[in-house]
Amino acid sequence: MSTAGLPIHERDQLVSDFTFLGAYQQVKNLLAELEQRPTAVFAATDEMAAGAILAARDLGLEIPRDLSVIGIDAHPLGEAFGLTTIDQQAHHQGTRAAQLLLRQLAGEPVTAGHELHRAHFIARSSTAPPGSNSSPA
Repeated sequence: MSTAGLPIHERDQLVSDFTFLGAYQQVKNLLAELEQRPTAVFAATDEMAAGAILAARDLGLEIPRDLSVIGIDAHPLGEAFGLTTIDQQAHHQGTRAAQLLLRQLAGEPVTAGHELHRAHFIARSSTAPPGSNSSPA
């Protein structure tokens, strides 16, 4: 946001319990209260993003024309919602963590540090340029 020259307002940063219903209620409250609504919601999980989509629809907003929504995880339900997501390959990360743990438990040397894993952006129908009547971005 800063790089794009856009202000970051604390009121736009919602805290939820990482559940579908928690995000649904938070986003519904935010969208109902604001006179100038955001053009996009970035959720911490796909389940939360699905809650945001339903909250927006309940308020009569059209996804993605009025509000773009993106999540993280590439959860199977995301495809049903047409959800744009970031697939951080959690299965691969978990497998790698288990391998390192098993090596450590076996007494093998394990170097502490960070590993980078590729994430994949999956564009679907829940995102488009603000106010766009065109196809999703």
